[in-house]
Parts: sequence; C-alpha cells; structure tokens
Amino acid sequence: MTRQKKLLVLKFSFILAIIPVAIRAYEYGPDPRYTAAPGDNKTACISGGCHVGTFNTGGGSVKIIAAGGTTYTPGVTQKIQVVITDSAKQKFGFQLTARLASNLSSGQAGDFSITDGLTQVLCDDGSSKPNGKTCGANAPVQFAEHTLNGYLASTSGSYTYTLNWTPPSTNVGNVTLYAAGNAGPGGGAVSTNAAVYTTSLTLTPAAAQTLPTVTSAGPLYSPSTTIQPGSWIQLYGTNLSTTTRTWNAATEVINGKFPTSLDGVSVSINGKPAYVYFISPGQINVQAPDDTSTGPVSLVVTNSLGASTPFTVTLANTAPSFFQLGKYALAVIPQTGGYFGNYDLMAPNGYQTFPTRPVKRGETMIMYAVGLGPTSPAVPAGQTYTGGGAQTTNTVSITVGGVPLQVLYAGITSAGQYQLNVTVPQNVPTGDQLMVLTVNGQQTPAGVYASVQ
Repeated sequence: MTRQKKLLVLKFSFILAIIPVAIRAYEYGPDPRYTAAPGDNKTACISGGCHVGTFNTGGGSVKIIAAGGTTYTPGVTQKIQVVITDSAKQKFGFQLTARLASNLSSGQAGDFSITDGLTQVLCDDGSSKPNGKTCGANAPVQFAEHTLNGYLASTSGSYTYTLNWTPPSTNVGNVTLYAAGNAGPGGGAVSTNAAVYTTSLTLTPAAAQTLPTVTSAGPLYSPSTTIQPGSWIQLYGTNLSTTTRTWNAATEVINGKFPTSLDGVSVSINGKPAYVYFISPGQINVQAPDDTSTGPVSLVVTNSLGASTPFTVTLANTAPSFFQLGKYALAVIPQTGGYFGNYDLMAPNGYQTFPTRPVKRGETMIMYAVGLGPTSPAVPAGQTYTGGGAQTTNTVSITVGGVPLQVLYAGITSAGQYQLNVTVPQNVPTGDQLMVLTVNGQQTPAGVYASVQ
C-alpha cells in the first residue's frame, strides 16, 4: 500500500471514529451532565461543543410541565413533558435530570422511564438505563434525553417530549428538575447556528393524603349496624369526600335512575353499588342496593384517594328506624295553614325552629320510617317510585307510652321511604311518651318520643 493510500485510509478511519461522537452529541442525544444543573456543564451543550451558537439569548424557550403541577406524591408516577420552542429552528432535542434539594449536584431523585422510542435514559457513566432498572451506586444520577428517532420526529418551531417520572417512595423534601433544550437548523451533527435554553422546576412533597375511613353505618337516625336492602342508610367517618352536597335531581337522576357516584365518591355494600344521595367529609347517605343476602357484609367507601378499609354491617329483611325531628318521631298532623300546607310537625309547641304542636288524642298523623321490610308490589332500589303505595307484607305495630296505635296504612310511597298513617287512641298518656315500632320482631331504636296533648 502506498504512503498516500495509507494516509487516506488513516484519515478515513479517523473520520469514522469522530462521526459517531459527533452524532452522539446531537442527533443521538448528548452525553450526561449537559443540563446546566449544579455539577453539570454550566452552558449545557454549548460548553460541550456539540452546538455552536447562543445560550439563553435566542428567541425561544424550554419548559418543564409536570402532571402534578409543582408537587409530587412519594412513589406515585407522573407524566413529565419537556417543551422546546423556537420559531426560527427546525429540529429539537433535550436533556433532563431530577435532583434532591439536599444534594443538587449528585443526589438522584426518583426514576425516569420512557414511554416511546423518542426518548432514552442514561446513567452518569453514559450507560443506558432500561425501564425498571436503576443506575449503579458509582453513577446514580439519571439523564433523560432525546433519541435519534426523537430528533427526526421533532417539528419546525416547537416540539414536546414526554416521559414518566416516579418520585422517591418517601418524602425526601424538595426535588428540582433541570432541563436543557437544544434548538437547531437541522442538518449536520454539530450545529453552528443553534440555540440552547435551560430551565428548572422545583417540586414540593404533596400534603399527606389519608384514605376514607368509615366509623359507623346503619339505618337513618339509628345507632344500629343492621340495614335493610333497598332502604336509606347513613354512614359516618373521616375523609369520605372533599365536597358537600346532595344529588342534583335534574341532571343526576337520569330516566328515573339514581346515581351510584357523586364527585367521584361511591359506596359498595356486599360488593354491590349503593345509590348516593348525599356526600360530605364526615357523612354519606345512600340507598342500599337490592340484595338477597343476609348476615354480616362489607361496606366500602371509595373516593379519589382510594378505598376505605371494609366496615361490617348486617343485612336483614327488616331494620326499622323512624325519621326524627330531634328526639321526636317525624310526623305531620292536621293544622290549617301549617308548615306543610295543612299540616304541622308533631313536637312540643315552639320546638326548635319549626311550626310544631303535640298530637291530640283521637287525631291521625302521618309518620315516616325506613327498614320496614318487603312490600307488595316490590319496589326496586335505585329508581324513583311514583306508585300509589306498596304496602308492607309484614304486620307493623306501634305503641306510644305502651299503648298500641291504630295503624291505618304502612308501606312505601317514595323510593326507600315508608309512610305510616296512625290514629292516636283516647287512652294514650299525655306529655312526652316513648314510641316503639315493631316489625318482624325487630324494634326501632330506643329513645324516640311522641308529644301527646
């Protein structure tokens, strides 16, 4: 081989050796430590020689957009976007790193993972880090950046790269993301008319979030944990909801069907969805779903934070409970011009803020309750009921001061709600008298009264 040919071969070999380095520095993504973060090259790829141009003085920008805004939840993955914009440029690349506030130069924060072939992750020693793997103890810092496919896919004027970041599993304090965005004219590996932009985004730990907790559940106004399928129940706890409201009948009761979720809050009983009427941080009211099961079952509240630990309630064919006004059974009695048209509420005169009066001997009053058992015809849970009345199949008895009342009617007149029409006999004692309803051997909770005149 002649000297000239040898020189040409050596020159060609030298060029071949250089080209991968040059391409690696641009189209294939830069080497580690070109984000301008503490401990990295201060002017990003301008200092590395892979770009010749301006540093943070062009007409463009780079922006980091985190799905969690400016917070992170330990161990919870969130999407990260790096947006590079420059109306005068054609192709775009980036490099991104995440650092602990306690060690900004070499404290790796969390883990990057790619979601497509447009990005990749390198370790501090330049080795590739696959998803699910970590970098070695001697090179722990990670660098997410574009690939050749990402460079080729980038579009004129602006481009967005997307990947995932999983924070450390515990609260490590603030974390700062640093990014360098490279904007070039395209073409050769080493751009001589490029602009490099840098930015950072500090994320703070999100406030600790607590799952919903149920502390009690049972029929409306009852301390019992025995409930009847299809009847209204109330449950209490903490962190049940972040909002307080009832359903909007106009928009959330659709074609007569009740909602099973309000503002992302739902309740299941024995694995079946309940119908949610009212939500608040400390209380939820629902209609229990139809169920042929009896005995102990699990009740679970689910919201945006997750599901509560199951709370045990007992399903039974009957679980009677009066609606109440304070300690008095909720009942309306005739009174022209009263609170409900021609009715007042049964309670001592001036009780609370409602128009009230005691019931008189010989009068008929209308009372309301839940959990009085099956009816004929059956009324399905979870939908409006406009029938003329579905009477209970079990015998219902009521006493006031130990004296039986005359039960004229007992049945469902509205979804999950029973109505009782009763007449007070002449021999009922006057004053506040204990009222007890019994159906199928089950009694209403103690401590409910009638005011009799």
